[in-house]
Order: sequence, then structure tokens, then C-alpha cells
Amino acid sequence: MNKRGMLAAAQAVFDAERALRGAAETVDELCDVAASSIRLLDDAATDTFYAHQEERRNLYVRSAGEHLERVRNRSGVMNDLGADLTHQLAAASNALELAGYELGSIDANDCDGGIRALRTQIDVLVEVVSLARPVAAQITRHAQHAAESAAASDALMLLDSRVHDTGKEMSRADEGVSVVRSVIEHAQSRAHTSAALAGSLTYAACHPTPPGRRDPEAGQSGIAI
Repeated sequence: MNKRGMLAAAQAVFDAERALRGAAETVDELCDVAASSIRLLDDAATDTFYAHQEERRNLYVRSAGEHLERVRNRSGVMNDLGADLTHQLAAASNALELAGYELGSIDANDCDGGIRALRTQIDVLVEVVSLARPVAAQITRHAQHAAESAAASDALMLLDSRVHDTGKEMSRADEGVSVVRSVIEHAQSRAHTSAALAGSLTYAACHPTPPGRRDPEAGQSGIAI
């Protein structure tokens, strides 16, 4: 087995797993911020409804505007987190590409079942991560649109429109967070399996079976694809 190639591939797999772990943590933060924003928008909608009554109209308009300002701030946080998520997914993608390249440098005639299994795992992981990247970009875009829509206004009809438009964009961002969370959870599971297999293969590469002694487990990874 090409020891150098296996070691480099394993390190790349570990890097991908670490990047996906960071992506999962970022998605958790996005989920919390989106949920908080939606609660604020519910409060803003309630204030806007009561603002249509003459009694205490200015108070409700002002309260709705304050809620929108908080949503605007949270939208900025979501935008930053979305950028972080995009960066983490790009790092995972680059690491997987490197892992695939290094595994490709290992002579096909020198490959055991474990190497072939790891190649398959990485191919699947590349596809899964590629699904998450455009969703992360959509989350950022919807967060930006929500921030643009969340400007306060003393004009009641305009306030109605802004609460509605901000809510629509934030709901779409929240849907994107749910989708990307599911994709990343699947990717993490694959990455964990790949890292375990890469570690096993690295150990085998660094501790070859002595001549004349046959390892009954050789060539069998025991890892389900």
C-alpha cells in the first residue's frame, strides 16, 4: 500500500470531518436565531394588528418597529453565520477532494476492500456536501432580504407590508436551515464512518503484517457502505 498516500488521504478525511462538525454547530446557531426572529415577527404582527385601532395606535406602531429592528439585527447575525457555514462547507469539500486525489494515487492493484470502501464513502460525501452548499447560500440571501424588509415605518399600511415581507423571507431562511441541518447530519454520519475507516487503514499501512503471517481480517473493513 502507498503509505504516504494513505496518510495524506486519512488526514484529509479527518479535516473534512472537523469542518462538518463546525458546520453542524453553525447550523445549530442559525436555528436558534431563526426561531427567535420568527417569535419577534409574531409579536410585530400582533402589534400591527392592534395598531389599526385608534386607541394607543402610536404605542403599537412603535412597539412593532422595535420588534422589526431586533429582527433586522438578527438577520445580520444570520447573514454572518451563513457566510461561516459556506466557508465550512467549502473547507469540507476541498478536504474531500484532496482525500479522493490521494486515494486515487494508490495503485488499483494494491487496493484492498477497505480502500475501495473508503473511496465509495468519499464519493458519496462529496455529493452530500455539494447539496448543502447552495442551500447555505439561499439562507444567506433570504436573511439579507429579511434585513432589507425589516425597516421600521410610522405608516401603518407600510408597516403591515414590511412585517409580511420580513416574515416571508425569514420563514424561507428557516426552511433552508432545516434542510441544511438534515443534509449535514447525514454528511456527519458518513464522515464519522469514513474517518474510522481511514484510521484503520492508516494503522494497517504503518503496521504491515510481517511476511509469512496472514491477518485473517486483511482486506475486510467491516464498514457498511
